[in-house]
Amino acid sequence: MIINLKKSQGVLVPSLPVDEEKLSRWKFGDILACEVRKPRNAKFHRKFYALMNVVFDNQDKYDKFKDFIREIKLKTGVYDEHITTKGEIVYIPGSIAFHNMDDMEFEKFYSDAIDVVLKHFIPTTREDTDKMVQEVLSYA
Repeated sequence: MIINLKKSQGVLVPSLPVDEEKLSRWKFGDILACEVRKPRNAKFHRKFYALMNVVFDNQDKYDKFKDFIREIKLKTGVYDEHITTKGEIVYIPGSIAFHNMDDMEFEKFYSDAIDVVLKHFIPTTREDTDKMVQEVLSYA
């Protein structure tokens, strides 16, 4: 069950009436196990893809955008290892979907992705890359 909470006066409280209703199922003092995640910023997600599209259009190693993104994921460490029946290790790119990566995880991935771009695809400075992304987003 997902319950959206907000921090108010040092404690977590339901953010909407529907969340309050969900919490009413338990008594005061009940101990609950939960996973806390900060929802992902959709603008940051769009910023990442704006940057990746610009880089993809200005590189010549990959013909397909999905192959380019797979390489970014692999080089940033977003992958699962799979051992085949022959004992070989195969790396499978992981997911960066909203439900698989919270805001903090995605922020690290984004920073690592820029480092990969600067090292392997576009030899420029991080500052110039950030300016380029801002320009792209201003047109979107």
